[in-house]
Amino acid sequence: MLSFDQKSLFEKVIHRLRTQGPSETFLLIARRSIGLVRSYREDLRRGVSTSRVSKDKELGITNPQYHWYAATDYKTFHTAMTHVTVDPGRDVFVDYGSGKGRIVIEAAAYSFAKVIGVEFSEMLHEAALENVRTVQTRRACPDIDLQLADATTWPIPNSANVFFFFNPFDGEILARVFENLRRSVTQCPRPITVIYVRGEKFFEKEIAWKEWLIQRQRIPCVEGTVAIYENYLWTAPTSSRVIPRPPHPV
Repeated sequence: MLSFDQKSLFEKVIHRLRTQGPSETFLLIARRSIGLVRSYREDLRRGVSTSRVSKDKELGITNPQYHWYAATDYKTFHTAMTHVTVDPGRDVFVDYGSGKGRIVIEAAAYSFAKVIGVEFSEMLHEAALENVRTVQTRRACPDIDLQLADATTWPIPNSANVFFFFNPFDGEILARVFENLRRSVTQCPRPITVIYVRGEKFFEKEIAWKEWLIQRQRIPCVEGTVAIYENYLWTAPTSSRVIPRPPHPV
């Protein structure tokens, strides 16, 4: 007899076969299989454990708007970062739904002033602390701050300007987080970058992002797509004039 997870996987495969055809379905399976092998290999090389999926029940998640844990593919993140210019020692990176710490650790390889992970699951937070403690790769950013917090009430630092999401939540939670982010940028005007993996699933459908963000890049990846957004209007700190956000170099 199939387990619940096996049934769910089987149903997803059948749905994709019906909607996308066998070629696209098996190509997706192949890409994700390669990504999974890469995840375990890169975890081993770094001396961390971030690859294993953790479902709602294991994490004690009862609100379906919070999503279970699956790590972003290493290649997906670093491909996205080739389209992000980091101002060394000044930019601050925030990973919403930081899970076991993979993206926090990878972001610390870039010259951010600070890297912050925000996670509400105590189990995942503890795993991230252990991974940050044991990781064997060098860091360009020595300041990693892991926050055990509710994303909807966590106060966004005025210095934070690069935000990462891998589909961590939807619905009211997603709306409140982006309202907080929009308010933060209004109160402390600054250019920001949002990196969103699988933004097409919930973010682009549920959030009126076009009112204040522009999509600069959309890149195919193992998970589907990763998109990069920037605020296209912002008020320069030394001026009361609202000016277009400068184009991001590619």
